[in-house]
Amino acid sequence: MWILFAALSAVLMLILIRQRILYRKLQKEIEYISNRLATLSIASENGFVLLPAAHICVRKLGAAVNTLLRDFYAKKSEFGQEQKAMAQVLTNISHDIRTPLTVLKGNSEMLAARTTDLPGAENIHEMAVKIDRKADALITTISDYFTMSRITSGDLPLKLQKEDISQLCHDTILDYYDLLDQKQFTVEIQVPSVPICADTDRDLLQRILKNLIDNAIRHGGDGKYIALRLTTTKDRSVIEIEDHGKGMTPQQQKRIFARDYTTAPGSTGSGLGLAIAKSLCEMTGAELEVHSIQNQKTIFSIIMKSCKS
Repeated sequence: MWILFAALSAVLMLILIRQRILYRKLQKEIEYISNRLATLSIASENGFVLLPAAHICVRKLGAAVNTLLRDFYAKKSEFGQEQKAMAQVLTNISHDIRTPLTVLKGNSEMLAARTTDLPGAENIHEMAVKIDRKADALITTISDYFTMSRITSGDLPLKLQKEDISQLCHDTILDYYDLLDQKQFTVEIQVPSVPICADTDRDLLQRILKNLIDNAIRHGGDGKYIALRLTTTKDRSVIEIEDHGKGMTPQQQKRIFARDYTTAPGSTGSGLGLAIAKSLCEMTGAELEVHSIQNQKTIFSIIMKSCKS
């Protein structure tokens, strides 16, 4: 009896040990699949799960996962191609529209100028001015969509090099002198007179600055104040654009860089200005941040790396 009991115990022990070994193998195989999927997600590579496994259920699971991955990669490739095609179409449309718009703009300017002092042509002059303003708005909108489509399609050239951003800040704000004077803005400029160097793309940085200044004038114009500041440390340079308009709520600040989002209801703008500025900052390795207090101030900060020694 004792011999039979000992034999059964030994058999059960062997079965237990075998099941324990199989459990550990199963656990490792499932853990491998989980880790492999996590690696593929982080690396964004088109990889698959290796199938050799002791358990048939795990092999079936791996095969099913590979089928899903294969379908996902195919759809991902199709989506990428369609996205590029759509961006290219938008680029072509924007480019084709810009030429006739330029002609329209030129003629509307001439019409407005020639009817200024024309007797009895007050209504014609007023209509010409409205057409000219709408042409300006339409050209700006088309230009924004054209720029965003080029960014999306990767067709926007990037030339990073050492630039004197101090001089660039002076040159950019000078372009707005007449407009700010006409609108009776108080302008505060705190930019060092000595060269400040940063690794950036001059043309793209100027576009970022102009978008932020345009935004400050359009949405913060009630405060009649705009400031341009440049500060620098050993590791970074920061350009700030400040206005004293109505400001933004915390919820608005979270969404302000989203495409087609604007804080002004009924605005005729494209809503792309800040989204473009954010995308261009990312292209050049800079950061764009916003800090706003309602009915007090709004500050947009461009944070760039200082020149490498």
